[in-house]
Amino acid sequence: MGLKAKLAQRVIAASRAARVAKASRWGIMASGVLTFLIFAISYYGQVVGNFTVTVDRMAQSAGITMYENAVTREFTSRLVSGKVESADGMTALCGTEYSTFELGHDVCVPDDSYLTSVDGSNNGESLMVYTFYVENAGDLMVDLQAAITVVSATKGAEDAIRVRVIFDAVGLTFARLQTERGDHPGEPELDTEPFTSNTTVMTKNYTALQPGAVLKVTVVLWFEGEDADHNLNIVGGGIKFQMDFTVTHVYEEF
Repeated sequence: MGLKAKLAQRVIAASRAARVAKASRWGIMASGVLTFLIFAISYYGQVVGNFTVTVDRMAQSAGITMYENAVTREFTSRLVSGKVESADGMTALCGTEYSTFELGHDVCVPDDSYLTSVDGSNNGESLMVYTFYVENAGDLMVDLQAAITVVSATKGAEDAIRVRVIFDAVGLTFARLQTERGDHPGEPELDTEPFTSNTTVMTKNYTALQPGAVLKVTVVLWFEGEDADHNLNIVGGGIKFQMDFTVTHVYEEF
């Protein structure tokens, strides 16, 4: 029997009765393990497509839900951000020796306090910002893994993109390693963590996530204008990401 099947059996055996009442409240059906697509984001030339957040049926049945407004907490299986009509270059290097732009310029990426200050879409002219919440609405404690992967990319757009992920006010920016156009090929871009692999941006693990626990997640995407790979070659290209949350362990009822 595979790991997913074993996890599913444990969820059903340990919490079926307790979760039926709660499930009816949120429209969550008692069942198995969790793997779900969180978002697909596309940059196409000068236009950024909608940022779609979805929870698949298996995720719903495992007790994980999400919402974009911390006050109204309208549980849903699908969230969609606003569209960014222009995807010109921005930079997170304002005010440093690596950029000619001073802090406060229109092309500067705002600080995290601003980026996370608005639930849902908080897009700039060339910046996609989306904040949402992930909640363990089930009755079992779980280990949760978050992973962002590159679904597709064309014309080298992946070499100029920046992905900043802010989990509960702690943010990191991820980028591909410098290409031959960079000052130090093969080394990390300035102030970034390298992608885990060519297709994986990052992973993050939560151990013993309690029932009722809520994670605040903000995802920020921009083309880094100071990157040597931000050039005319990427015009007409695109990149698409997805973010998956997966339960890797289910604890016995406590």
